[in-house]
Amino acid sequence: MRVYVYRGVGARLRRLGARRALDVALCDPDILRLTGRVRVVLSPRTSTAAEVAERRRGLERLSTGSSRLDELLGGGLEVGYITELVGEYGAGKTQLCHQLAVMVQLPREEGGLEAKALYIDTEGTFRPERIVSMAEYRGLDPREALENIVYVEARGEGALISAVAESRRMDVRLVVVDTLIAPLPLGEGVEGLARRQFALTRLMRLLREVARGGRVVVVANRMSADRPAGGLALALGSHYRLMMRRSRGDRRVVELLRAPHLPPGSATVRIAEEGVLDA
Repeated sequence: MRVYVYRGVGARLRRLGARRALDVALCDPDILRLTGRVRVVLSPRTSTAAEVAERRRGLERLSTGSSRLDELLGGGLEVGYITELVGEYGAGKTQLCHQLAVMVQLPREEGGLEAKALYIDTEGTFRPERIVSMAEYRGLDPREALENIVYVEARGEGALISAVAESRRMDVRLVVVDTLIAPLPLGEGVEGLARRQFALTRLMRLLREVARGGRVVVVANRMSADRPAGGLALALGSHYRLMMRRSRGDRRVVELLRAPHLPPGSATVRIAEEGVLDA
């Protein structure tokens, strides 16, 4: 890829640590205005606790489609925040991601946001037929439900970053990344680990910006050696962390491991043809 840099801009970008095209793609919009013509002064936003409480009272939520799971989350997934789904293969993460892409289309009185979804698939696990069965169960027209989901296959780091960055300009209220870790480089040794953590940190910062634009952001994550992959970069980057694990038969236990204002807890759901339902 050929990149043209205006005189003086390259030096400014290097001072900010942007040495690759991917680094520039991950930069905040203000940094990308580095032409010497605009200077942005950032100051902290102050509010009273009463104002914060009032804003939270009006916070929108997206239903998961399971009343027990919604109760565990205090009413559903909060708009403006990142929820991480952790679990081993077959735990139900992708099933829940599919269901959320349907739920967001429902009327508000049914727990939806009357909006479209962006589904970023990094492992080729998206299945339109699952959307069809879930949409029919929720009373939606299957064809319209599929039309309301913007699908992006992102098998590489660059494709993932590009898709997340582009979502800031999309008319969607839900952004799903399934899974976040898969396209990122593994690397070797300390240097390889550091590069991956750096990429994750900047990607999570970008996803937070996406969420602040009035969206629900959901990222699926793998397990690595009995703990969530991604290390501190992912653990500190998400606001909510849910762990899904298998139980007996079609049952799955969903544990709330971390939330800003909720105690740890768990709920049992089941995986059915119609979706993720109360057990």
